[in-house]
Amino acid sequence: MQPETDAYFRCGHAQITLLSDGVAYWDGGGAFGLVPRTRWTKLLPPDELNRIPQALRCVLIEADGKRVLVDCGVGDKPNEVIATQYEVRRPNGTLMDDLARRGLTPEAIDIVILTHLHGDHCGWATSLNGGVPVPTFPRARYYVQGQEYEDATHPNERTRNTYFAENFVPLAQAGVLTLLDGEAQITPSVRVVPTPGHTAGHQSVIVWPADAASPVFLIGDLAPFMIHFERLAWVTAYDVLPLVTIETKRAWQRWAYDHHALLISCHDTQQPVGRLSRNEKGLFSVVAPEEAHAG
Repeated sequence: MQPETDAYFRCGHAQITLLSDGVAYWDGGGAFGLVPRTRWTKLLPPDELNRIPQALRCVLIEADGKRVLVDCGVGDKPNEVIATQYEVRRPNGTLMDDLARRGLTPEAIDIVILTHLHGDHCGWATSLNGGVPVPTFPRARYYVQGQEYEDATHPNERTRNTYFAENFVPLAQAGVLTLLDGEAQITPSVRVVPTPGHTAGHQSVIVWPADAASPVFLIGDLAPFMIHFERLAWVTAYDVLPLVTIETKRAWQRWAYDHHALLISCHDTQQPVGRLSRNEKGLFSVVAPEEAHAG
């Protein structure tokens, strides 16, 4: 299972395509939390406003006769809160433009999996129709963890500027949202697994068809940059349960290494894909897929 181009991968019979809703420029301190600025700036130098680029990456999985979209960017609905938090640049257009370049309309999507309901991951879940938000993908069934939906619809002082009801409540009202309770098999080749920490109800996605030797692991915001997956202590300032994040990463590091999983990052602009490698000291690092060694 090797990358065919910068955007396309094969995992057994499944085709995986990396899509984009643009690049968001956020405060670097938010992405790296307690990590000293002198350390993370060596890896990702910020601009004059201390902002770093973060990809708004979405993933299309074509398997088992279905088109599955994982996460859907920040969308295009007016949102003053988002506008004050980060700048979105789209030199190549939106997620919808990216789908259109591949000859796909919203009607072509069968399933939408949302790793969580923060505004930069579910924006295109709905679109405005006559000023009213409705499901963007009219034929799709949407999946999210029930815990995530509960927390998103009952935000607190810390989370209320990350959850926007117009992105997900219309899905429930339209009867197209399935609330999951833990691990679930979405298609024979695609399953979701709880990966709490960033939020209590965060989930990641595994693609592993029966005809593939090793899986693909869509990490989501469990580790928004590959460096977060390498280093357990590197946790974002946005994580609601940072100590839980560390333990979740510890478990999934081992799994990814043992199964030689191809990793896909949701926000990393420098290393969107990779595999875990281990040095003589036992430390993990994410390397290009062809450089990794199976465990």
